Amino acid sequence: MLSAAFNIVGFSWITSPAATELEVIVLDWFAKMLKLPSQFLSSAVGGGVIQGSASEAVLVVLLAARDRTLEMHGKKSLEKLVVYASDQTHSALQKACQIAGIFPENFRLVKADYSNSYAVAPEAVSEAISVDLSSGLIPFFICATVGTTSSSAVDPLHKLGKIAQVFEPVACDN
Repeated sequence: MLSAAFNIVGFSWITSPAATELEVIVLDWFAKMLKLPSQFLSSAVGGGVIQGSASEAVLVVLLAARDRTLEMHGKKSLEKLVVYASDQTHSALQKACQIAGIFPENFRLVKADYSNSYAVAPEAVSEAISVDLSSGLIPFFICATVGTTSSSAVDPLHKLGKIAQVFEPVACDN
């Protein structure tokens, strides 16, 4: 909030040392509050950057996941990368996919379970991933939602996390 109020250019330590130092402190507080392992702290290999909006955060996470996956599978694999999300997910994810070069036909909107407060059914996500794997595609990103703008849906993070442990793709959007 301070950054926005004072219109600070805080993209690096050189442009705003005070804002950058505060960002490091706040992110370390969050990591400790969430009881994350010490590798998530700025003094280790972790740390992070506070994004200006949820849309920016989704884009940054998607780009990082894309680059990590392309490192493992080769740069020519871009056309095989697949993203999964509930049909309740904010449109910012689809825009991020366009920016990241994810082919539109590889963006999977999984139908929400309307009988379960519009949360996505983990079984449906798992099934979609299995179908794509059998077609030679590379699942690399599951976007779980927490309080969607359309329906306040909260996806079952723990169950989606279990799926991600098998396939490795996961991110959370709120």
